Amino acid sequence: MNNVLNFLRDVFLSIFGKFVDPDALWKWFIALLPRLVGALLIFMLGWWLSGIIANIFTRGMERTKVDEGVRTFLNSCIKIVIKIIVIITTLATLGMNVTTLVAALGTAGVTIALALKDSLSNFASGVLILFNRIFKVGDFIEINGQTGTVRRIELMFTTLATADNKRLVIPNSVITSNMTVNYTAKSVRRLDLSVGVAYGSDILVVKKAILSALKNCSDVNWDKEPIVGISSFDDSAITFDIKVWVNTKTFNASRYAINENILAELRKAGVEIPFNQLDVHMING
Repeated sequence: MNNVLNFLRDVFLSIFGKFVDPDALWKWFIALLPRLVGALLIFMLGWWLSGIIANIFTRGMERTKVDEGVRTFLNSCIKIVIKIIVIITTLATLGMNVTTLVAALGTAGVTIALALKDSLSNFASGVLILFNRIFKVGDFIEINGQTGTVRRIELMFTTLATADNKRLVIPNSVITSNMTVNYTAKSVRRLDLSVGVAYGSDILVVKKAILSALKNCSDVNWDKEPIVGISSFDDSAITFDIKVWVNTKTFNASRYAINENILAELRKAGVEIPFNQLDVHMING
C-alpha cells in the first residue's frame, strides 16, 4: 500500500509540484482522497442504479397494463431525475455547497429555458400526447402527409416506421401543432371502392355480383350494411361506388381481396368492364 501511495505521490508532484508547494499540495490531496473515492463510488453506483430502478418501474407498469408509450416516456423521466440527484449528491460528497449550487442552477435554468424553448415545447407536447392518448405505440397515423406505425414516444420525439421500413423521427411539438390522423383508432374502417361497367349492363345483375363478391370476403364487417350504387355516368362506363366496412387490421388486404372478388363475379355474370375508347367516323367529301 505504501508503495502505491509513494507512486501516486511522485506522479502527482511531478504534474502539479511546479506550481505550488509540493508538501502542502500532497497533504491536501491525501485529505481529499477519501472524498474523491466516495464521490466516484456514488457517481458510478448511482448511474448504474438509475437504469435498474427505471427498468423496475417499467416492469411494474407492464404488469398493470400501462400503455407502452407511457412506459417509455416515464422510463426516460425517471432516469433523468435519478441522474440529477446522483450528480448533486456526488458534488455534495466532494464538499461543495449544494444549496448555493442549486440556487445557481435555478438562476441558470431561466436562461437555459429561454435558449431551449423548442426542446421544452417538445417535452410538454410529449406529455400531452401521452396523457391525452392522441395515439399509442402500434397505431398507424398520418402527420403532415407522412404516414407510419408508431414505434416509440419519448421525451422530445416520436418515432414512426413507414410501410417501406424507413424511420421517421418527428418532434413532439410538430405533432401537437398539426392535424394528426389515426387510422387504427377504431376496430373497423370504411373502405371506398369504385368499378365501371358498360352502359348496356343490367344494373340489378351488377349490384348482385358486387354484393356476392363482398360476401366472399371474410374481413367484411356486416354490422353495418355495405352501400352499392351508381355514382356517375362517365364517357365509357357507368361507375358504381362501393362503401363497405372492414376490419382495421386487414384494411389493405381487404381492398385487394374485394377487388379480385368483384372482378371474378362480374366476369361470371357476363358483365362487361369497358376501357376508354374513341370512335372515329370518316365522312366522304
